[in-house]
Amino acid sequence: MRRCATAALLACLAFVGVGAPVHAQDAVAESTPEGVYARVIVDRVELRTGPGSTFRRVWVGSRGDVFRITERGTHAYWFRVELPDGTQAYVPGDAVYAHELSADEANEGRFLPELFAPPALPHAVGEIAFGFGVLGISDQGVQSGFMTVRPAINLAPELAIEATLAASVGEAGRIFLGALGGLVNLFPTSPVVPFLAVGGGFARSDPNADAFLLRAGWRGAMYAGGGLRIGFRYRITLRLEARAWVLFDENVFSEQEEVTGGLTVFF
Repeated sequence: MRRCATAALLACLAFVGVGAPVHAQDAVAESTPEGVYARVIVDRVELRTGPGSTFRRVWVGSRGDVFRITERGTHAYWFRVELPDGTQAYVPGDAVYAHELSADEANEGRFLPELFAPPALPHAVGEIAFGFGVLGISDQGVQSGFMTVRPAINLAPELAIEATLAASVGEAGRIFLGALGGLVNLFPTSPVVPFLAVGGGFARSDPNADAFLLRAGWRGAMYAGGGLRIGFRYRITLRLEARAWVLFDENVFSEQEEVTGGLTVFF
């Protein structure tokens, strides 16, 4: 009799031990449903860092946009969703329709969504680009190291005002550049965003003692060029560009060619 009671107790403990993990897994699956997506059903909706309208805006969705739901919100009916760049945000439940989709249906029309993502350009106030490359005198074959910082303020996803602060150091000497101009973005919602740039400002030349390709002093500067922003997941954006510079004063002008690459940060 005692042996039967012991066997029954062990069987109950085994049942509880096996049942508890299954229940926990079910709870996790309920909080992070697989294959459930939120489709935007309004013309425009702002996605935020938290479940409320007082949190910072990080994305703007349009009618038909689809986001994978990572958590069903319990506060004021918000959903936590995954953005195309791999980060997380919250969307109000009354602006979306939740339903099941396959990964292929959700990513229809996107090229390698596990790697590329649109830059945050349409949703950002501005950006700061950091570039490194070369600045060369086209007709002399002379090149110098070049580094630049370019902050910009977005007037619209397609248009921005950009400043340039740059320095070039090489065998001929040093050139310091400061300029202001416009930036035109083509296809701002694409993972690859071409852009055109034009503007002007000033240049300060400081040649080495044995160099004859640069003239010391201040002069005017103008530039025109373009490039590409290439967006990756988790808001990593590569920026490649080339610009033609003209440095001039009342007596002479010289042409310089810039080729740079670097990263850009949106804010």
